[in-house]
Amino acid sequence: MLKIDCLVSGGVITNYKCSSKCKHCCYASSPEWPNDYMTPSMADEIFSILKSLGCHYVHIGGGEPLLQPDKIFAVLESAQRNNIDIEYIETNASWYRDEVSAKIILKELMKYGVHTLLISIDPYHNEYIPFWKVKALMAACSEVNMGVFPWLMDFWADLDAMDDRKPHSLDEYARFFGQNYLLELPRRYGLNLKGRALKTYKPMMKKQPFEQILKESKPCRLLSGIYHFHVDLYGNFIPQSCPGLSINLSEVSHGADPGKYRVLYSLESIGIGGLVELAIKEYDYKPKSEYAGKCDLCYDIRSYLVLERKLDLPDLQPAGHYKYI
Repeated sequence: MLKIDCLVSGGVITNYKCSSKCKHCCYASSPEWPNDYMTPSMADEIFSILKSLGCHYVHIGGGEPLLQPDKIFAVLESAQRNNIDIEYIETNASWYRDEVSAKIILKELMKYGVHTLLISIDPYHNEYIPFWKVKALMAACSEVNMGVFPWLMDFWADLDAMDDRKPHSLDEYARFFGQNYLLELPRRYGLNLKGRALKTYKPMMKKQPFEQILKESKPCRLLSGIYHFHVDLYGNFIPQSCPGLSINLSEVSHGADPGKYRVLYSLESIGIGGLVELAIKEYDYKPKSEYAGKCDLCYDIRSYLVLERKLDLPDLQPAGHYKYI
């Protein structure tokens, strides 16, 4: 059985649709996603289960959760009903229009117990969002005593060196700061190389022979981790550090059937070797000669199952993660 008895800290993904299609996004959020948002009934179910598993606080993320501020209030109200505290809401500041309208939204958030915004500050987001919006949102937060968790202040000087009235591509940053700038970004950001981030940096990663990766196969224990998990608007429990894999939250809390979640169970019990065997024997997967590590091989198999074989597997949800990469 795939079962988790306790969860400590994590996040709730209210939507995958985003104003940006950032190259570092491990959740593959983008404007291409449907305009779905977590419903009040789903929020109640999720927060109730999280509370029963010992999780007393979460952060809210997306996508961009404040693209539809009118819909986030019902989610926050549900968190209050279930005695779940909100650590912070993640935002890229794209929704900022002017000080007056921003303050109205911020004050409303504070009524629901939200006291901190994590505001993205990095070159990846700056490809889509001019820096003036970040600065203005931070100023508005200060005006209403909303706390700010800047992620990351290490990049403030970099962004401030550019014209803050318009977005700037990563190529512009490379021309301004030197070609090594892009190579250093993952380390400086602390990047999780999954999802679109893996796609972005895969060409720069060292390749390993397929057989060598199999030889080093070990059970993937992160899949049952109790820290920094996420639950999305569809009720999918997403293991820490590994978007694109999922178990229905209500099932994982009671014990999910390994026969139903065969992809995830193969990885959790055997490792990448188990998934390779499953994919070759049952789905005619043909391995390449080399990959940029085990995670690249894993992602290649999962993408093949969803995009080429058109399989609707319960542990590879939502399918949009692969479609909108």
